[in-house]
Amino acid sequence: MPFYLQKYFSFPIHAANSMKGSWEIQAHTKVGPGGKAALEQTLPLGAPPPPASNVFPINVGKSSTTAKVQFRKNFFSHSHGPVTGYAVIVAEDDSLDSKQQKLPSWNDVQKYSRWPPYQVSQPFYPFNGTSSIEFTIGTQDCTNVKGYCNGPLKPGTSYKVKVRAFTAPQKFTDTVYSSTFQTETDNTAMLAGITISLVLILLLITIVLVVRRKKRNSPFTKKVADGHNKDDSMSIPESEIISSRPVKLKDFPDHYRFLSADSDFRFSEEFELLKHVGRDKLCNAADLPVNRPKNRFTNILPYDHSRVKLMPSDDEEGSDYINANYIPGYNSPREFIVTQGPLHSTRDDFWRMIWEQNSRAVVMLTRCVEKGREKCDHYWPYDTQPAYYGDIQVTILNESQYSKWTISEFKVSRVRKV
Repeated sequence: MPFYLQKYFSFPIHAANSMKGSWEIQAHTKVGPGGKAALEQTLPLGAPPPPASNVFPINVGKSSTTAKVQFRKNFFSHSHGPVTGYAVIVAEDDSLDSKQQKLPSWNDVQKYSRWPPYQVSQPFYPFNGTSSIEFTIGTQDCTNVKGYCNGPLKPGTSYKVKVRAFTAPQKFTDTVYSSTFQTETDNTAMLAGITISLVLILLLITIVLVVRRKKRNSPFTKKVADGHNKDDSMSIPESEIISSRPVKLKDFPDHYRFLSADSDFRFSEEFELLKHVGRDKLCNAADLPVNRPKNRFTNILPYDHSRVKLMPSDDEEGSDYINANYIPGYNSPREFIVTQGPLHSTRDDFWRMIWEQNSRAVVMLTRCVEKGREKCDHYWPYDTQPAYYGDIQVTILNESQYSKWTISEFKVSRVRKV
């Protein structure tokens, strides 16, 4: 008499290193089903099956000392037992073996010039009602910490990461390593250099003003018919001059705090005095009808004798004009350029000046919009796609965001006209 068997399987019950499963077998004939035979057995847990070679964590963010990676719950199958924990493994040198159960910690790898694979934390389970997780590497201070610790990464260094899944403390499987990513470079030194340069410029301006005042008051200075010094056209009126003396380096922090107190009130006072400087200097180029629309403010114009001149194009009137001046530095009378926040209509001229002057750094000292008023056009690309400003191509290579500033690295090239 023909018959067939029907099997019933219950979901496993997970114990420390095993899972319990039960089966029922029942025969069916034309007469009807027979009795059920039950079988219950405890099976050892197995390591999760290895995921496919295209399954690995993805880098979704980075800074100079941290990296954010994303991985999903479905990276690993639960067919060998439920996954109870995950760990993230980081490697600078991924050629070394990383299959052992006990991997080094962050503190263990500090003695190597290139870090071998290390585990950033004890196994954890992040999927509580979620199917994916973003984990940030490098968020902890591991000084004097024993055991696993999520210490900071090295700036400007290439890394790979992978994820390890556990069904039991000694039952685990790893994904393959991720694609290589690089942490951002540490630009602290560059920012310090820029800050020092700006401070030196301010000090230089102060020294020039003091020297001019002393020269004007000298008994040997020749007078002209109107009773003023011949070379005093750029001097600040004596009644408005605040005497200034060089500040010793050790006193400079206190001097800065003094000037910046009360919402930078004393800085504002010194800045107001500069409005008397250069009133008689010519600004004829800026006042030409063809160039007036290129000035953001009608009262902030470049001097004819020190303005930056662009390479003229096709004998077009005003094609050499941009609202920008050279200012002296320690090494050259044209060491720096100061320019207005570009208008939308002058962005091409701005990047043409960058290219022609071979500028290596741009320090933006204003926001695009301040107190509801536009101070500067968004003159750089919005994303990593190349943007074109006339025949200048600009591409963002890296961007690091900090609490009070953003550092962007650009690739600038000139597109040949066909």
